[in-house]
Amino acid sequence: MRRHEPLAASAIADLVGGALHGPDREVRAVAPVETAGPDCAAFVEGAPRADRAGAAGVLICRAPLPGRTCVVVEDPRRAFAALLRRLFPEEHRPGVHPGAHVDPTARLGPGVVVHPGAWIGADCEVGAGTVIFPHVVLYPRTVVGRRCRIHAGAVLGADGFSYHPGPEGPEKMPQVGRVVVEDDVEIGANTCIDRAFLGETRIGRGSRLDNLVQVGHNSRLGRGVLVAGQAGLSGSVTLDDGVVLGGQVGIADHVRIGAGARLGARTGVHRDLEGGRDYLGAPAMPLREARRVWAALRRLPEVLRRLRVLERGGGRG
Repeated sequence: MRRHEPLAASAIADLVGGALHGPDREVRAVAPVETAGPDCAAFVEGAPRADRAGAAGVLICRAPLPGRTCVVVEDPRRAFAALLRRLFPEEHRPGVHPGAHVDPTARLGPGVVVHPGAWIGADCEVGAGTVIFPHVVLYPRTVVGRRCRIHAGAVLGADGFSYHPGPEGPEKMPQVGRVVVEDDVEIGANTCIDRAFLGETRIGRGSRLDNLVQVGHNSRLGRGVLVAGQAGLSGSVTLDDGVVLGGQVGIADHVRIGAGARLGARTGVHRDLEGGRDYLGAPAMPLREARRVWAALRRLPEVLRRLRVLERGGGRG
């Protein structure tokens, strides 16, 4: 556990915009509520209960607990994140590390950080304040906006998976488009975003892509899209604003997912889905329907047994 200079509960309340209840006291560390000691700050998301609040010296929560030092806020997790940013500020020295490669024709905005092993190709653009972590590859003409974070091993702008039948097997279709990543996007480690066949593959402002995500050529993600690890988008997929994909979701090519739709883990999508609904299953079904299907599947062995009994009985008749 990393310890810091003492920080008073009243200072934490000022930092997160909360109300201090109980005696003011100092803490030197943060920890999960289950393991936090008297010199730690912790948080509880739900309604706080004395038997589940541990021994944290300062508790960030929704309502005060008698006899405890509490910082009361509407959103404890968000407040705790602000505290973590205060205690663990990221330190990136702006500029290009000598171990990175940046093509002379690439354009980097002020405050850009390029870590060792990164490779930025010809005519790329990287906006102000963006951090390019080690071994990221930006293929030529890739555009990355401001304040983005591209984590280690991500590849932006590789050729899309596009082939056409030929007399001697699949023939490669030239991929002459580009990738555009808008402002405030975070892209996880080893995620791949393919350049467009023609035009653009675009990631909308404020979107978050987890590790090991595949985005196929000519796909377009709207604003604030969340994509969990190992999800895969085929070519020309459209995710409207606010779509959420769980882990290992797979989406066929030329499919559109409407704004605000949420897809659970391992959902398989082969047709357009309307926005504002929750989906599960393969093929994708509305959540309530999927639950009915799964409930019926659990009863299937018994249903088959009864059917065999009826068939045998019918034969005797």
